Amino acid sequence: MSAVTIGELIAQREEIQSNKNHLYDIETSIGTITIKQPSSSLIAEVGNMKGLMSDEYLILKTCIEPQLTDKDLQEAYQCINPTDICEKLWKVGEIRRISNAIMDAAGYGGNIKAQIHKDIKN
Repeated sequence: MSAVTIGELIAQREEIQSNKNHLYDIETSIGTITIKQPSSSLIAEVGNMKGLMSDEYLILKTCIEPQLTDKDLQEAYQCINPTDICEKLWKVGEIRRISNAIMDAAGYGGNIKAQIHKDIKN
């Protein structure tokens, strides 16, 4: 296996960039939700929350369908804080699994294969 070249990276620029804009559907107990990939700044923000509603916040900020911040939805479920909607819709364990699926979409899940680099001598 050889390392990717600069030329290959340049040739793949548009494809690589478009992969960052994909939307993902996640099956949940209430039905399918559509999320966008979280930005690096959102990941950093969630990381600084130290677990205090961080999963709920990540879901709220990345879920585009249904729009969880919708005023009518928030009022119907009597939410005090916008993140309250997550606990109204899903069990705590499912909230964690949805959050993990969002992180997977951002590339934080799965394994990346690594092996020892071997120099080719001429």
